[in-house]
Amino acid sequence: MIDPVNMQNVVTRAPEVARVQRVQEGAPSAQGQVFAQELARRAQQVEETVASSPQAQRSEWREKKKKERERGEKAKASSLQEVEVQPPENRRDSGEPGHLIDTTA
Repeated sequence: MIDPVNMQNVVTRAPEVARVQRVQEGAPSAQGQVFAQELARRAQQVEETVASSPQAQRSEWREKKKKERERGEKAKASSLQEVEVQPPENRRDSGEPGHLIDTTA
């Protein structure tokens, strides 16, 4: 059995013990967050310092050229659709050879 003096000490220290326990429970998650941030920072440094290989550069160049070709094909297709939609009286002749198509025959 606990005597009244010891019980009084236990009761007065209960909030302090609870606060210490909360801090101890939260410490691993805070340490994990700090560790994750440090890991991400180091990964970013490595990514910035590592020179890309010639094969990777060629791959990037191919992707860029492919996108440019796709944009060019889309622009060409949309301009062809605009020409088809316009009535003949709205079409303009630039006067340059090779651009005039006689569709009346």
